[in-house]
Amino acid sequence: MSAKTVREPARDIPVLAEPDVLVAGGGVAGIAAAAAAARAGAKVLLLERWGFLGGTVSAVTLGGFCGIWAVRPDELIPVVDGLFGQLVDRLRKRDAVTGPRRWSQAASLPYDPTSVRLVADEMMAAYGVEVLFHTWVADVAVEDGRVGTVYVENKGGRFAVRPRMVIDCTGDGDIAARAGAPFELGSGGITQFGSSMFRMAPVDVETFCKLSRDDVSARMGEIVAGGTPLPRTMVALYPNPIEGVVHLNATRVAREDGEPFDLTDPVQLSEAEREGRRQAYLYESVLREHMPGFSRARIVDIGAQIGIRETRLVKGDHVLTAEEVLGGAKPDDGIACNAWPVEVHAQGLKTVWKFLEPGEYCRIPYGCLTPLALRNVLVAGRCASSTHEAQASIRVSAPSMGMGEAAGIAAAMALEANCDSRAIQVGTLQEALRREGAILEPKG
Repeated sequence: MSAKTVREPARDIPVLAEPDVLVAGGGVAGIAAAAAAARAGAKVLLLERWGFLGGTVSAVTLGGFCGIWAVRPDELIPVVDGLFGQLVDRLRKRDAVTGPRRWSQAASLPYDPTSVRLVADEMMAAYGVEVLFHTWVADVAVEDGRVGTVYVENKGGRFAVRPRMVIDCTGDGDIAARAGAPFELGSGGITQFGSSMFRMAPVDVETFCKLSRDDVSARMGEIVAGGTPLPRTMVALYPNPIEGVVHLNATRVAREDGEPFDLTDPVQLSEAEREGRRQAYLYESVLREHMPGFSRARIVDIGAQIGIRETRLVKGDHVLTAEEVLGGAKPDDGIACNAWPVEVHAQGLKTVWKFLEPGEYCRIPYGCLTPLALRNVLVAGRCASSTHEAQASIRVSAPSMGMGEAAGIAAAMALEANCDSRAIQVGTLQEALRREGAILEPKG
């Protein structure tokens, strides 16, 4: 990228909207934040860069909701409900989810990514959220720790949004970072690897499902030992609710030197997208030749963008640690639960897993949502305040949506009390979450 600069001329920017709450990013955290704030009586504007909602779960075609249950050998204990449960219920009515898929000490819920787009539209309409698609956050204006203006870009040009409260659900912490909140890029500048995800069909699912996850990884290991340069052998393949379709989380997108791309850098992000597609078609050829049930299957779609696991980790009043996650910490100011293991996509062919004790879970503190140095901004989702390892647990869909719901209610509370986002009564927030069906004390 060139080091040259130009000076942009000063100009008047038309004001697009003056909402009570601006939610940036329409992934699962943003969906929940927007719905919860609107449900609490706030006027909400939700900005989304794609032409649909869902973020990672629809644009990346993630394929499975994670972090829903604490896992025991004979029992799955729900730890997230509320608005996440409403999303799943709407998908279930469309036959767009299957039953839980278990392996080791974890379980996920396969779903149809395309159906999420419609269901999310329905939820926003039901709660009265205004949604603006194909719109990016370009910059912010901050005064005395408050974001007073968010500048956005879309096909109509450049506009200003003047919110009273802001919830950053961009995944990359775009607003928080531009507003001056401190952050770290992964661990010492090294993040988890991204993955380009894809679906294949027609697959003989009955034949394929006779293999366990360990069987699949063992076969991948044999292929690598035979000389095929697969970047990853510990892969996740599971059936989609649509008959004959299998979702594949298999790629590990790295630079030529083997290190992860910095996916906040536009040049590196572009190269990562190309490398992810190359890897997807490498796996297609390998699976067709070597994996039972895949002989006739072809790639039917690849995510509209690479799956990003980690970029900026915004520093908040509390920085969640892996010790708290794995130890099942339950702080008094917990606002969402999580039982997903620490899942680090790091160097090597395999993924590093660290599991909680059977049936255990942790609570995510409210302080993880309140960025340092900012008074009217909350963050939710994978950019929430945590260490590199802790984020490898709480970044998944169910706890992200739990954080989003808490952030939405908290924003509405701060407006009503005319106070900073960190000054709300967390006990009152917890009571509101329980009333709306969120789980703070899992039964099991």
